[in-house]
Amino acid sequence: LLNLGGEKKDLSVLFTDIKGFSTISEKLDPVRLVALLNEYLTAMSDIILEERGTIDKYEGDAIMCFFGAPVEVSEHAYRACLSAVRMRRAEKALNERLLADGTLDTPIMTRFGINSGEMVVGNMGTPKKMDYTVMGNAVNLASRLEGVNKQYGTWICASESAVSSAGDAFVARKLDRVRVVGIDTPVRIYEVIEERSRVDGTTMEGLKAFHEALGLFEAKKWDEAEKKFTEVLGVLPGDGPATTFVGRCKDYRTKPPPDSWDGVFSLVSK
Repeated sequence: LLNLGGEKKDLSVLFTDIKGFSTISEKLDPVRLVALLNEYLTAMSDIILEERGTIDKYEGDAIMCFFGAPVEVSEHAYRACLSAVRMRRAEKALNERLLADGTLDTPIMTRFGINSGEMVVGNMGTPKKMDYTVMGNAVNLASRLEGVNKQYGTWICASESAVSSAGDAFVARKLDRVRVVGIDTPVRIYEVIEERSRVDGTTMEGLKAFHEALGLFEAKKWDEAEKKFTEVLGVLPGDGPATTFVGRCKDYRTKPPPDSWDGVFSLVSK
């Protein structure tokens, strides 16, 4: 009874990928590797399904899923963000167990990319072999955002559309306006930190200082911005985005962008 074809819908899509999984896999024999991967994917997938997500596919250690189809879910952006922060918590518990029993000598660390917007959802492929999936620029952007985490030392990178649609339930840090590989339109990106009720005062203090520093940076006040980003590192030692922007301030002080610079940072790698 299934037919090929799709329809345009407003949905949210989530991509995940484990940092350096090839290094982890090299240390395990195939049987233990498959057992580890299945344990990880089970823990992550259970959360997606509990939040009414649709698991599109697994690609090795990576997961692609979306929210809002085939069963309509009005709060799909909220559920996508909630899935990501819950998966981060589940990962922490999984790591504690696997490190304690010697299965791993380094923890599993997953990166997430989230976007909300109009995309095509439906059965793609051939009449004999079809796949219920999503396609479109909004999907491609979510995939790119997963990789963008590498540039900022973050773990959950989401578009402005996803964060604004998710509402005030989450604490999110504003980052750059970026132009990602393969997509020309600039987009404001955010780091989703956690559910608001779970964020402590120290983290909130650091994020407040970060946003002040970002304002100085976008005003091209490199010295003041670097000083403020350094203050952030005093509150949040080792913070990835603050470290990234300190380095960028140093670079722009010696080689500033042109006067026509619009604040958009073009990412040259996926």
